[in-house]
Amino acid sequence: MKYNNYRNAISSLTAHKTDSTIPLVALLAGLAIGAVIGILFAPNSGTDTRTKIADKAKDLSDSAKDKLHLAKSKILSEVDQLADLKDQVFDKAKTKSNEALNAVGDVVDQVKSKAKDLESDAKHTAENVLNS
Repeated sequence: MKYNNYRNAISSLTAHKTDSTIPLVALLAGLAIGAVIGILFAPNSGTDTRTKIADKAKDLSDSAKDKLHLAKSKILSEVDQLADLKDQVFDKAKTKSNEALNAVGDVVDQVKSKAKDLESDAKHTAENVLNS
């Protein structure tokens, strides 16, 4: 019997859905208000605070630019390496195709030579048969 009561209690608890957006919005609003109040009551003057914010923004901007330039140079280096690799593959493929063409040409020459030899042997045999 007690088991059924626990099961009913758990079912009723899981059946209720909670909306977590309202507490999240309230938390973010509180953080924003706290930041504004902190800046307003800071021991530094407004000019000093603005200067610090501007300096920090400039530092972040410079850091982002440095990382961007580093990434750009790394990408360009990779592109150059890929271009070199492409050229190597192209040259190797060209060399292999030329070797294959030369090999086919050699085989054709050998076949022609053997065909001429067979033709000459056939003529010689035919002359011997006719002469006997």
